[in-house]
Amino acid sequence: MSSSGPRHPSAQRVDRTLTTLGLEGRVRELPDSTRTAVEAARALGCEVRQIVKSLVFRVAGDDVPILALVAGDHKLDETWMEHRFGQRWTRADPELARSATGFAIGGVPPVGHPEPLRTYIDYDLLEQREVWAAAGHPNAVCRLRPIELLRITSGTPVPVVPIAPTVHGSGPWVTFDCYGTLVDWRSGLLAVLAHAIDSPGGPDAARWFPAYLGAEQKAEAGPYRTYREILTGAIGSVADQLGLPIDAGEAARASDSIPDWPAFPDSRGALTTLRAAGYRVAVLSNIDRDLLSMTLERHALPTDLVVTAEDVRSYKPGLAHWIRFLKETGASPGDCWHVSAGYEYDVPPARALGFETIYVARYGPPPEEATGPSVRSLPDAVALIVDARRAGPAASSTRADR
Repeated sequence: MSSSGPRHPSAQRVDRTLTTLGLEGRVRELPDSTRTAVEAARALGCEVRQIVKSLVFRVAGDDVPILALVAGDHKLDETWMEHRFGQRWTRADPELARSATGFAIGGVPPVGHPEPLRTYIDYDLLEQREVWAAAGHPNAVCRLRPIELLRITSGTPVPVVPIAPTVHGSGPWVTFDCYGTLVDWRSGLLAVLAHAIDSPGGPDAARWFPAYLGAEQKAEAGPYRTYREILTGAIGSVADQLGLPIDAGEAARASDSIPDWPAFPDSRGALTTLRAAGYRVAVLSNIDRDLLSMTLERHALPTDLVVTAEDVRSYKPGLAHWIRFLKETGASPGDCWHVSAGYEYDVPPARALGFETIYVARYGPPPEEATGPSVRSLPDAVALIVDARRAGPAASSTRADR
């Protein structure tokens, strides 16, 4: 795309709409047609499932349009959707599609319509690191992160084809972050840094910890690497940034200590109490499978399901952990709680998908702009979840600062 932006008037409209939504410079015009998902994937050099198909439907007996945003390798199952929503969907004809969206079929974008459309988003799109949607013209596309797609459309995440849950049970479910929430990640990590980086006077947490966080977040935002590789590389980045000598052997062995990082004293009891109260427990973690397995075993932390970064080949705050959990369980986001002490990593993405969330103030209060309950310990979180269940659906918006 040239520096002057898209040339086609329809693509320019989409570009302006995205800019007003805080997404500047996302529209790209291609020399070849992107009318089909396969054509678009070929032109962009991405996988077909990263292409957003914009399909316009109408509910039987009603002219109100529905926009379904579907992964390029999926065909929306209309029978399944009717079973799920109790309404029969039929494809809109080209005239209705154009009047509803303002764009011709083949170039329908997720936003920029004359009026907001009721929108549903395929789970499989939300598992991707980035997706490409039509941008008003068959030769124009726009690049979006899944959480951006959710935000700008106010869409409802759904499986558009039948899913076969692999974990069965009545639920309900509570999902947890692990390191920082169940396990004292900060103490464990500072001990690792102290061994790997030779700093006169011992560890300086005020310097090391923020530097490490920045290096880790940058690495996790790039192409997928195992957490072992992330940890080793981030330690090296901290040493370079602070001008400190590093023991390369200690840095390479740093991940071996993770299963020995201390669990918070209230973690095991909280998980046990929840399961005794009829809840099922899942852990969604930015870690490798074997490291999490050893951690949970070492500290006797009871769980019914785990999802790791290695499983989804991406890191939170991406949405893939939660989407994989929903596929594995068949649970509805609105019936689940997510508990975390890592606000930026966990709370906004979980809330965007419709989970109830609780922030645990292990290392300090949540950001000033934070919404939702905040508690000081896992027993407080457990009490809030159990109380809300007893009180019924009206308690789902309860806020607490226990």
